[in-house]
Amino acid sequence: MKTTVRTYKDNGPYWEPTVMVYQAASLKDVLFHTRLAMEDLEHVISVWHDDQCVGLWEDDSEPEPDGEGGWDMPRGYYVLRRPGGPMAGHFNALANQCKGKG
Repeated sequence: MKTTVRTYKDNGPYWEPTVMVYQAASLKDVLFHTRLAMEDLEHVISVWHDDQCVGLWEDDSEPEPDGEGGWDMPRGYYVLRRPGGPMAGHFNALANQCKGKG
């Protein structure tokens, strides 16, 4: 079984989204790549076994008003999503983004 960590980052209206794929030979590799992606503020981080997404984290943070008429973007606030959960359609759409099909 081949395990990979895939990330997706939306780069705005002018540039293509970034999709990265990292191979993981052990749990240590999965944790390393997941932590690195969270530090880089990737929008979606997913873990795949062969061609099946077994879970993903979605950055669910939202901009907050700064009190001066502008907006502050907080650090990443990641929510764990799993297949077959209450938002299965949303999960599938995020998994397809990580796969480069979204």
